[in-house]
Amino acid sequence: MPIAVNGQPIGSEELHFNQVAPRYFETLGTPFVLGRDFTIRDDATAPGVAVVNEAFVRQYMPNGSPLDQRVSVVGSRPERQVIGVVKDAVYETLRETPPPTVYVPYLQTNLQTNGGAVALEVFAAGSLAQVASALRAEVQPKLAGKPMKMRTLTARLESSLVQERLMATLASAFGVLALVLSSVGLYGVLAYTVVRRTNEIGIRVALGAARSQVIALVMSSAIRMLALGVAFGLAAAWAASRVISSMLFGLTANDPTTIAVALTVLLVTGLLAAYLPARRATRIEPLAALRCE
Repeated sequence: MPIAVNGQPIGSEELHFNQVAPRYFETLGTPFVLGRDFTIRDDATAPGVAVVNEAFVRQYMPNGSPLDQRVSVVGSRPERQVIGVVKDAVYETLRETPPPTVYVPYLQTNLQTNGGAVALEVFAAGSLAQVASALRAEVQPKLAGKPMKMRTLTARLESSLVQERLMATLASAFGVLALVLSSVGLYGVLAYTVVRRTNEIGIRVALGAARSQVIALVMSSAIRMLALGVAFGLAAAWAASRVISSMLFGLTANDPTTIAVALTVLLVTGLLAAYLPARRATRIEPLAALRCE
């Protein structure tokens, strides 16, 4: 609904309103930054009050304390005094940026404007079946035959993440496949290189090259290929970051920790794949190598 702050309309932008009961924020674990929560005394006979989130304060109350400032719906309801500020929370989906939100006590509103539908948030210990049974026994008799549906917050969150979970599973599967293919390819290239350089390696060993020097000779080729692959991979990942950014929340497409972990896994796997041909090269007998065409 479009609102006014201290009697001044803020424009055509519409903000989120949520009608909540006392202890709503405590139940959902939303901490207060300033002020107080609603109480049972904030009913229809009391002055109008409201709680806003930090996003609302940053955008519409940047100067001075937000407490005691006034908000109202344009052209209808009386002004409400801001009595508290809570931390930002997403309103509809986890993918959204927490929007400016105004919370009002449901005891001061007409529930019929919402079609009479009410969501009761309960924080309880125990299994869902036990909690659901206890709630039905307590609440259902008071509903006069109206339907009552129960669902855990975890289930609601998981149902909203179906697309993200599918994309994560597919991306992980393709990532593992790409890692296996690159490791096998690196191993095959280096194994072939060792066979091609059998004479050279045999001569080096005959002239006194240590085992560590032979391993370093083969591993240096692997490191150059890995470095080239990492350089092209980072460039491709940066180019694709704009495409996948819309699928992420709580994480940026260029998150340094994620990139560092991915690079570490790639480098460790690549070096392990390269170590096997390098170790085989140290077992080449100089006489057998010199006789090899």
